[in-house]
Amino acid sequence: MNINQLILKKLIKNKKEVPREFFGYIEAWISILGNLFLFMVKFLTGILTKSISIITEAFHSLSDILTSILVIYGFKLSKKPPDEKHPFGHGRIEQIGTLIIAFLLLFASINFIKISIARIKNPIEIQPSIFIIIFMFFSGFFKEWMTKFSFFLGKKINSDLLIADAWHHRLDSIASFIVGIGLILIRFGIHKVDGIIGILVVLLLLWISFDLIRKTTSFLIGEAPDEKTIEQIKKIISLNPDILNSHDIRVHDYGNKKVISLHIEVKKNMSLKQAHDIALKIQDKIKNQIINSEVSVHIDPIGERDD
Repeated sequence: MNINQLILKKLIKNKKEVPREFFGYIEAWISILGNLFLFMVKFLTGILTKSISIITEAFHSLSDILTSILVIYGFKLSKKPPDEKHPFGHGRIEQIGTLIIAFLLLFASINFIKISIARIKNPIEIQPSIFIIIFMFFSGFFKEWMTKFSFFLGKKINSDLLIADAWHHRLDSIASFIVGIGLILIRFGIHKVDGIIGILVVLLLLWISFDLIRKTTSFLIGEAPDEKTIEQIKKIISLNPDILNSHDIRVHDYGNKKVISLHIEVKKNMSLKQAHDIALKIQDKIKNQIINSEVSVHIDPIGERDD
């Protein structure tokens, strides 16, 4: 059992049934508290040393706090029950939250790249202490742990929102290491590196922003189901000897719910009740294996000469 599993076990101790959003709240609050501490220390350090790379990195940590707040509201709103206008629930609000995170990163990047270019043209001499350099490396290791914890929870509940937040932590971790290396070079008198490091951090921000936008919009438009889900459904069907074939398997993903429909072929001389019972069994088995799924099975009677 690794450290992430131990932490989760402590947090959910004595809870018989843990709702999906509880994992999201755990990730978000740990992220908010950790990043608030990092932001305050980095920002004060950046102001005192006049380092644009440290100030940029401080605002990167601040953006992590904002994204974690979005995570909380994303889970809170997505668990709203279905209504007349949204019969399949509000699960895709998580994806909208992810999209907002991506655009926040994008807008922050545009501003900081201007400041970084100006700093390369007109470098300011700064003298970072050994303590500041050590802290930046500590920040990198701490954010890497937060990355792994967010990935762990995101995969556990299959949440793109938590995985997006994990990538955000990973980006901050890399940026902290880059800034730490840059501060070492600055101590040797290479002051232009402060602006260069600022641009490298911004490029990382831009890369993750566009990647999140691409993935999220693809999901919202409507992606084909992954092969693993299709194979899982086909395996369940194949275990029933009364089913001759299956086709038109459709999976509509609404974030916290999957709506699945499929056709099964049975012998046409089978009674209506027998065919209906087979369909119900398949529905129940798919629901048991694919969590939060709604399944509809259509029966096709097939004879020896039917195509």
